[in-house]
Amino acid sequence: MTKENLQYIVSVLKGETPKNCPDWWEMLGFLQCHKIAGMWYRKAMQLQLPLPDKIQRILQNIFDSQARRVRHMRGYIEELSDALCQTGVGHAFLKGSALCNVRLNGKEIYTDGERISNDIDILVAPDTLDAIGATLKALGYMQGRYDRTTDTVIPFARTEILRRRMNRGEVAPFVKRTDNAECPFAEIDVNFSLGNTPNDGAELLREMVRTAKAYDGKIKLNTLSPETFFLHLVMHQYKESCLHFTVERGKDLDVYKLADIFYLLKTGAVQMPLILEKASDFGVVDRLGTVLRQVGEIFEDEDSISVARLLGDEQPHVIDYAAKKEYVWQAGIAERLCVFDTTHYLQEV
Repeated sequence: MTKENLQYIVSVLKGETPKNCPDWWEMLGFLQCHKIAGMWYRKAMQLQLPLPDKIQRILQNIFDSQARRVRHMRGYIEELSDALCQTGVGHAFLKGSALCNVRLNGKEIYTDGERISNDIDILVAPDTLDAIGATLKALGYMQGRYDRTTDTVIPFARTEILRRRMNRGEVAPFVKRTDNAECPFAEIDVNFSLGNTPNDGAELLREMVRTAKAYDGKIKLNTLSPETFFLHLVMHQYKESCLHFTVERGKDLDVYKLADIFYLLKTGAVQMPLILEKASDFGVVDRLGTVLRQVGEIFEDEDSISVARLLGDEQPHVIDYAAKKEYVWQAGIAERLCVFDTTHYLQEV
C-alpha cells in the first residue's frame, strides 16, 4: 500500500475531497481488508466524488449487502436484549452492535451499510458468565464455530474453551445458524475483561456494567455511557495492539476500529475532558494516549496527536503468551499500516 493511496482513503473518511486516486485496485483491496468499504463509499457519495463505474458498482454492492446484514442481525440483537433484560443480568452491548443501532448523546454514528459487524458484542461482569451462558443456550446458541462447507455449527472442545479464557481473557463465541444465505450464522462475543488477563481493568469493567443503561435509536439497547463507551473502544484497541496473535492475523491496526474512535470524537458524541477524567480515575491514561496516537497518525488528526503527547503515546510491546516471548516494533504506525504482513517489523526483547 503506497502512502499516496492511504492519504486518498483517509481524506475521504475525514470528509475532505482528495486528489485523484493513484491506484484503484490497491485502494479497493485495502478498503475490504480493513472493513471500511461501506463507510468510505458513503463519505464518497456525500462528497459527490466521481468514481470509475466498476469501482462504484463494487462499493455500492458492498454497502447494500452490509445494510441488509445489519438489518438482519438487528433482529438477533433485539432477541438477545429482551432475554437478558428478562433475566436482570447486568450487560451492555458494545462496538458495532451499539454504534449501528443507538444514538449516543443524541448522535447517530453510522447509517445502515456503513459499519459491518461479524458478531454481537456484549460486556458482562465475570461472576455472571454462567447466567449469560445459560441464557444464550436457551436461545439456541452453542460455543463453537460455523462451518460453511457443512452449514453446521461445530462445538469447541472443553480445552479450547478454557484456553481462550486463560490466554486471551475471552469467552469462546456462542454461535447458531440463521437460515439466511447472506448471513448464515449469528455469533455472540461475551466480554468479561478489558485486557489480556481476566482481572485486567476489573474495576473499570464493574463501573461500566453498573452504569450501563438503555439508549434509543433504531432499537432500544443497554449500552455504556458515551465516555465509558469510548474508553471501552480504547481498551479493546490497546488489547489488540499487545497480542502477537492479532499481529499475525493483521488485526492490530484495523482501520474500522480506529474509525469508531475517530468518529465518536468528531461527531461530538463524547467530550474529551470527561474521557480524561474517567481515564484518570481508573488508571488507564497511558492506554488512552497510546490509542489516540494511533488514531491521530492514521487520520492525520493533530488534536488527537496533541492529547496523546500529553498523556504518553508510547506504543506497547507485543506479547506471545503461548511462546512466552515479548517484542518491540521497529517501524512506525503509518509505515506498518501500509504493509500486509508486519511480523518482520517485530524484534524480540
